[in-house]
Amino acid sequence: MKGHRLGCQLYCMLAPRPRLWQRSYSTTGSATQGKSPDPLEYARCLVHQNDYENYLASLFIPSHARPAVWAIRAFNVETAQIRDTVKNADLGRLRIKWWRDAIDNTFAGKPPNHPVMLLLAQCLESSNLSHSWFKRILKERENNLSDPQYPSLKALEQYAENTASSILYLELEALGLHDHNADHAASHVGKALGITTVLRGTPFHVAERRFHLPSDIMAKHSLSTEAVFRTGPSHELEEVVFEVATAANDQLITARSHLKDCPPTAFPVLLSAVPCNMYLETLEKANFNIFDKSLVKRSWRLPLSLWNAARKRTF
Repeated sequence: MKGHRLGCQLYCMLAPRPRLWQRSYSTTGSATQGKSPDPLEYARCLVHQNDYENYLASLFIPSHARPAVWAIRAFNVETAQIRDTVKNADLGRLRIKWWRDAIDNTFAGKPPNHPVMLLLAQCLESSNLSHSWFKRILKERENNLSDPQYPSLKALEQYAENTASSILYLELEALGLHDHNADHAASHVGKALGITTVLRGTPFHVAERRFHLPSDIMAKHSLSTEAVFRTGPSHELEEVVFEVATAANDQLITARSHLKDCPPTAFPVLLSAVPCNMYLETLEKANFNIFDKSLVKRSWRLPLSLWNAARKRTF
C-alpha cells in the first residue's frame, strides 16, 4: 500500500498542470475573464509556477495538510517577490505593510479578499499555525528591501533561519507536529535552503548590480563586489562560493544527524533538502562557478530523487 501511494505521488509530480489563469468561454458564447479564482487552486498553481521544487516536495505531504502547506508556500512566494517587483524600498515597505495587516486580520478572523489569505483563513479553522512565524518572515523581508550585503556567514544564516526555516516550522505545525528533534532538523534544512537560495540568485542579482554573499569571505579572498560586476566569473569568486556552499552542505549534514530522532511523519516537510542537495552537487561539478549554465537547468531526476528520499526517509 505504501509503495502504491508513493507511485501515485510520483505520477502526480510528472503530470502536466494547468496555468494559473486561463481565459474561458461561458455557455452564452461571451468570453469571461477576471472571475475570482478558487483559493486552493490559486495557491497550488502559484507555488507550482514559482516554487516548482517545493511544489513537488509538497505532494508528499498528507492530503489533509496540503492546503495549509500550499497557503504557507504561496504566502512565501508572494512576499519573496516583492523586492524584485518594486522600484524602491519605500514601495516595498508599503507592500510588506499590506501583507502584515492581511496576516493580522486573517488571524483575527477577517481575511482580506485575496485568495492566499482566504485559503489561510480556511486552514486556520483546523490547523494551529503560529502568527509569530509569519511576522518573522515579513520582518526579514522588510530588512532586505535595501539589498544589504551580508557582513558575515552568520548573518546570512540568520536570514535563512528567519525565512526558510520559519516556513518549515509552519509546515510542521500544519501537520500538527510539535517535536524538538523535528524543529532542529527543520532549522538546519532551512538554513541550507536559505544559503542556497542566495547562491542561486547571485547571477540574477549581479546583472542588476546587487550582491549578497558575505563581505568577510569576500575580503578574505581579496575580491570586491565591483570586480564581480565588471568581470563576472573568477577564481576568487569560486573560492568565495566554495566557502558559502560548504556552509550550506554542513547544515544538511547536521540535519541528517537529527533524522533518526525525528518522528517519521515529519519527513515530508524535510524533503525540501533534496533539491537543495542536488543543486550543491551540481555546483561542485561546475567547480563552484556560480555562472555555469548547468545550474539553471531543471533536473529531470528531481521527481525520482524525491520519491526515493521519501521511500528511504533520508536525503
